[in-house]
This record gives sequence, C-alpha cells and structure tokens, in this order.
Amino acid sequence: NCHLCNVPRLNHVWSETISNFIGSGNFRFANDVVCSSIYVAQLATQGKLLLWGAKKGQIWRLATYSLLHANIRHLMVNCYSLNSVGPTVANLSGPRRFLAVYLTSAISSAATSYWFRKAPAVGASGAIFGLVGSVAVFVMRHRGMIRDAKEDLQHISQVIGLMSSGIDDWGHLGGLLGGAAVSWLIGPAWKSESMASDGPRIFSDRPPLLYLTDRKRKPR
Repeated sequence: NCHLCNVPRLNHVWSETISNFIGSGNFRFANDVVCSSIYVAQLATQGKLLLWGAKKGQIWRLATYSLLHANIRHLMVNCYSLNSVGPTVANLSGPRRFLAVYLTSAISSAATSYWFRKAPAVGASGAIFGLVGSVAVFVMRHRGMIRDAKEDLQHISQVIGLMSSGIDDWGHLGGLLGGAAVSWLIGPAWKSESMASDGPRIFSDRPPLLYLTDRKRKPR
C-alpha cells in the first residue's frame, strides 16, 4: 500500500517521455538485461569474481562491486528488488537524480563494507538499500503533503528489515546512508510557494544543493 501518489500534483511534474519510459517497462527490462549480461560474462570466465572486480583493496573495485553477483539466486533476488523500488525512485526524482542516488549508494556501500569487513564481497543490494533510503527521505521531507506518511515510513522500515540478510550488513548500511544523504542534498524537496485563489497549489523544487550553488554564484 503506497500513499505517495497522494502528494498534490506531483504526478504531473515529470516529463511525458520519462513517464512513458518507466510505465512501459523499459526501465525494468534495461536493469534485467544489464544484470543478466554481466552474470553471463562471469560464467564465461568460470565466475572469477576477484578478476572481474569483487570488493578487495583497490579503489577501482568500488565501482565494480555492485555489478557482480555470486550466483543465479543472488542475481534474481537483486533484480527483483531493484525492479520493485527502482521505478518508484525514478518517478519521484527523475532519471539524473536516480542515477546519482544509485551510483553514490553503490560506492558508499562498497567503501563501508571494505572498511568494516575486509572479506571479498559482491552484489547490488547496497545500492538498492540506497534507493530505499531515498524513498524514506522523500517521505520524511514531504510528510506534511503525504497522507499516512507515518504508515509509509513503517512500511519502509519493514522492507529494510526483510532485505537485511546478515551476509554484508555493513555494505547494506553504507548504501542506505549514502542514498539517504545524497537524496537529502539533491532532492526532490517540494515546497508550496503560493496558493492561487482560483487554482491549484503551486510547488517549487528547492533542494539544499540548489541553495549552496546559488550562494557560490552570488558576487561578494
């Protein structure tokens, strides 16, 4: 039960192109193709995860850690999870902010996992936790606009509990915090600017990053 659709007029602010792309299933299809293709390539090299970029000591592995999966079950679980939460984040944030959240979450997940747990690891679950954190930030930030926001947050906390596997909880925590932090910084952050006497409420998107960049542009 998702109540995010009750935010006034938010379903009208994203471009028709993006709505059609996500609604048509292309978004989910693209995710599955990328995950499956990389996994097939792994099998072709007999699953040598360290060779492909499993988490270890080198910095470049922070970017490859979330692209790899240990087995077909691991791949399918993460594809299902990504297809469940990904379109929601893309609808709320738009494609560029979605990519920023996902990539930041993936890197922060790998970095946190390596800092606290040196053993090699792979998987996109940390990045997916970041997407869940992004939804949580959106609900908390707009709780005055969303009906039953408290119930939504409780549902999100239940999802986080169900997704926790105990295998690499540090990576999951790092991804969750990374996604939440970047979402707080780049938005969306909708605020009511004015109320027209004979029309709908007017909203503007003013995330903290916008204020920071505006200050830098102002002459001293």
